[in-house]
Amino acid sequence: MANVEAYYKNGAGATMLSSAADVDALVDAVLAEPFENSVIALYSNDRPQTEQGYPDHELRIALYAEAKVGGIRYAGSDRTARGVWYVPGAVSERDEPFYYYQGHDEGWPQDSEVSIEQVRQAIRQFVEDNGARPSGPEWAEWPENVA
Repeated sequence: MANVEAYYKNGAGATMLSSAADVDALVDAVLAEPFENSVIALYSNDRPQTEQGYPDHELRIALYAEAKVGGIRYAGSDRTARGVWYVPGAVSERDEPFYYYQGHDEGWPQDSEVSIEQVRQAIRQFVEDNGARPSGPEWAEWPENVA
């Protein structure tokens, strides 16, 4: 498995992931956090960086503990294209699905709620495949009207 950095708490450093047990511990920890820490940004150290020194990819996971759902978004290059995608799931009961990352709220597509188990599986595959976009779930392009 790869070495993946996970960020979710404003001002805290990275949580390192290299095993399925690390993934489960991370998801459990974020589910126990206040909603203000409901998004995880993940980056594989085994992927190339841009010319500016930033990762060329990002897996972003959102967790809504109260409803026991989450969201999965990937930005970067996958096996065939470059872009931003999300995993469509159930339509949210909230008028505007949003989560918080590092003190900022961010909107998500209305149909982006998936099970916590799907979230765990996506992170595990991301770690196992050195930061590639997980191939298990169905993906859709991130809508332009969602900030």
